[in-house]
Amino acid sequence: MTIVVLKPQRVRRAPQQMPTGPVGGLTDPRFRYVPQLETDIAKTFRRVRAEMARGERL
Repeated sequence: MTIVVLKPQRVRRAPQQMPTGPVGGLTDPRFRYVPQLETDIAKTFRRVRAEMARGERL
């Protein structure tokens, strides 16, 4: 004789939407760590100025 236990299906939460604003800190899933040696502040400012000139939102 085999006993089969039927459980109701678990109710799952709807997937969380990714925030669209600025990265909110280390716990934000969009945060990417970049080592200091791999950053070039001159390139960063050049990129930001180019994005601002194109009218993109940071």
